[in-house]
Amino acid sequence: MCGILGAINSSVKFDLSSLHHRGPDGQGVWEDDDRCRLGHTRLSIIDLDQRASQPMVSRSSRFVIVFNGEIYNYKEIKKEFLPDFDFRTTSDTEVLLELWELMGPDCIKHFRGMFAFAIWDRREKELFLVRDRLGKKPLVFSCGNGSLSFASELDALVGLLPQKPEIDPRAMDLFLAYQFIPHPFTIYKNCEKLPPAHFAKYKDGQLTIQRYWSIKFDPDYSITEDEAFESLEEQVRESVKLRMRSDVEVGVLLSGGVDSSLVAAVAAKESGKRLKTFSVGFDYGKSELEHAAKAAQACNSIHKPASLDEKTAGSLFADMVNAYGEPYGDNSALPSLFVCAHAASEVKVALNGDGGDELMGGYGKYSPKAMRRLMTPFASFGYKVGCDLDTTANRLFNSPGILKFADRLGSSLSPYIKVVRFNHFFSSQYRKALYRPEVFKEVLDIRSEYEKKLISELPLTGPLMCRLQSIDYRHYFVGDLMAKMDIAGMRNSLETRSPLMDHKLFEFAATLPPEFKIKNGETKYLLKKLAAKYLPREIIYRPKTGFSVPVSNWAETVFKQKVSAATANPNHPLWNYLNRDFVKKMAEGSPEQIRKNGHRIWLLSVLCAWTETHAKR
Repeated sequence: MCGILGAINSSVKFDLSSLHHRGPDGQGVWEDDDRCRLGHTRLSIIDLDQRASQPMVSRSSRFVIVFNGEIYNYKEIKKEFLPDFDFRTTSDTEVLLELWELMGPDCIKHFRGMFAFAIWDRREKELFLVRDRLGKKPLVFSCGNGSLSFASELDALVGLLPQKPEIDPRAMDLFLAYQFIPHPFTIYKNCEKLPPAHFAKYKDGQLTIQRYWSIKFDPDYSITEDEAFESLEEQVRESVKLRMRSDVEVGVLLSGGVDSSLVAAVAAKESGKRLKTFSVGFDYGKSELEHAAKAAQACNSIHKPASLDEKTAGSLFADMVNAYGEPYGDNSALPSLFVCAHAASEVKVALNGDGGDELMGGYGKYSPKAMRRLMTPFASFGYKVGCDLDTTANRLFNSPGILKFADRLGSSLSPYIKVVRFNHFFSSQYRKALYRPEVFKEVLDIRSEYEKKLISELPLTGPLMCRLQSIDYRHYFVGDLMAKMDIAGMRNSLETRSPLMDHKLFEFAATLPPEFKIKNGETKYLLKKLAAKYLPREIIYRPKTGFSVPVSNWAETVFKQKVSAATANPNHPLWNYLNRDFVKKMAEGSPEQIRKNGHRIWLLSVLCAWTETHAKR
């Protein structure tokens, strides 16, 4: 696990300090006649010796790599494809590099892991950028004027550019719609995210991007429940076992929910020793710490709980805003950063339960209401109509009542709306009043364009649940969840591994009939059945609570003040984009209105803080 950056045909000086948190154990730079430069900061997990440091040059000296992530099946790859090769290290990096020399991009299909890497071909003078299938590891780039720069994080990329890029108001609008900025957008113009499951080739000033993997949700109704159960258990155990490979201690982030509890239980069984588990709860309402403690007891772990209170959340806020490099509004990032810092004080690697909901249907949105089911045959068409209705209404009308009606009507035309949009964020009805007039014209079409492109690129066939999962995978799962835990872990020099995100496990789950995922109203039916084999039933069968801060309750005491401080400053850079009077009115509402608008206040507080430190005046 590391930080990577590089540049082709650029003379801008490298600043590896911007990625020190991703790799505090070492750093290195490689140059090729000023044509290509590669940089790397290392968090030592596999082969702790200096010989495994990067950038790493292949045995033939033709290829050079900087690599962030883990190839969990590197031992199997070495045995199958490179049995007679004289390796200089015991690292997965060298296995990846030498297999690339043997196969080129075709080797990617053999990797099980999380990865983002760059490989420079010294003979052909071409650079390859590769990102893993599910988007666990980030990779951002900027290409133009005969040069290319890339990095693990956006702030590091900006440091490689000749001048600071301009903020893209369209990306700001996407953030306010979804609480994250989806790929390929970033908050800056001319800076992009490489999509998951894609690789890019840069040669002679030309960049081409190609998809190398996709998942198809296609149920196999011939499989029995018993067969599905056995296969699921086998694959979960194998996935956990692969992610226990490490030359340093491995712990578990234990939320007390089904997914992380199952991972902890299987990891304890596979390791044969007591593991350290780490959990976080809140000082408001019923804490998850109680459930995590029960799961830890069942796993016989050395348990390390911690509590996140309102004051600590407020102090973590600035770090959260800076950590993500661009506006990012999933409020569960706060406890994620907190628990990762807590775990990093004792271990360098931690497993988690991320991905279980997406894998096995853990969200209520996968069970649409009966009326939404009636629209299923016309879902794609209805979605496009809804997008056009939003845009047209905002173009033609000013009345809040008409815009609200058009927003609700558009949202009723397709079940796909439920997995793309969240009405407690800034839905279409708020946009005209929220932005300055000239900015509103610039952002008006972006949501419709993005969403219609998203839907048009997906093979949306089969049962409704499969279609909703397919949309979620390309949108919320990739843009929100993947970014959250990668940054939360690496900000604290902690490698987080997600066994339930193994791509083979995802491929298997995509073939399961919907009734194995949601049965008789029970979400994650088969996964819970498996968890019940390892854990007490009271841990498994209880209401889902999630892992987010009580935003509605903290909005007035913590986040409202941050927005109010910005509205009190007429020169704040955010007012170059948003309507200050509208934001001020929202922040000055009654306590009841503040709670109702809690998530919108939260997003505004993030945007205020981010623009204050990052926007050009």
